[in-house]
Amino acid sequence: MANMLISSLAAATLCLVSPAQAQTWQNQEPAAETTHRATLDRFVADYARDPMAEPTRFGIEVDGHRFHVEPIGNSFELRDGFGGHEFFYFTMNRETLNLLDQGVWNGLTAMGAATSADVTPLDILHTDGFEEPADYVGLTRRLIGHFWTRGIPELTNFGMAHTRVVHGAPATALYYDAGIRSAVYEVPAGLGREQAPTMQVPFPRMIIFIGGEAEGEMGENAFTASAGQMLFSPPDVPLTFWNKSEDENLSFVWIMWGEAAQ
Repeated sequence: MANMLISSLAAATLCLVSPAQAQTWQNQEPAAETTHRATLDRFVADYARDPMAEPTRFGIEVDGHRFHVEPIGNSFELRDGFGGHEFFYFTMNRETLNLLDQGVWNGLTAMGAATSADVTPLDILHTDGFEEPADYVGLTRRLIGHFWTRGIPELTNFGMAHTRVVHGAPATALYYDAGIRSAVYEVPAGLGREQAPTMQVPFPRMIIFIGGEAEGEMGENAFTASAGQMLFSPPDVPLTFWNKSEDENLSFVWIMWGEAAQ
């Protein structure tokens, strides 16, 4: 499956934070006796209590070890192997599973990509013969968000320690569904106009500034915006903005919606 795409502002490669640094800050390898199954059992048990759970069978592969999640009535069970089923499955390594388990990343952040060709820590693949259902995009987005986030209510951590670099800027995905995408971005100080692409997309966007100050252009109109303001970006209107400050990070929430925002 094409990797999940997160739209963003910046296009330059940054040295401030890297995926490896974000992992090192909080990633702690469990004791040797803790197996992949024990970790996945925690996710499955939590998902069984989730009011947003999808009654869908799917697979999980960690470092080549395969399991699948089987819906049973109003609950779920983790089983070994793929059982010959035709379905989609998550694939990752142990380090990524640790980061998900510890809440450093959520599933959508782990799948964040600038293009569908990017290799991401968490991905979705298909077994032979699997055919995507009509609601595949919405189904998988909801599953990624809810299965890989534990707790009731679900809390998503964001901030620099919970980001991955996507489109050149550290980002944390918030929530995806069919027709809606949202993320938090942290644009480092000094990342100016030269690194900011002009984006023109066929869907509306809200940019909610929560820290720092931005400078930019929408069409032929120049603007500045700062924490406590929301910028509305209409469809098909060119927009570019950048961090105005040399000393302070720029933080904003980006919300995209509509049929074209798939």
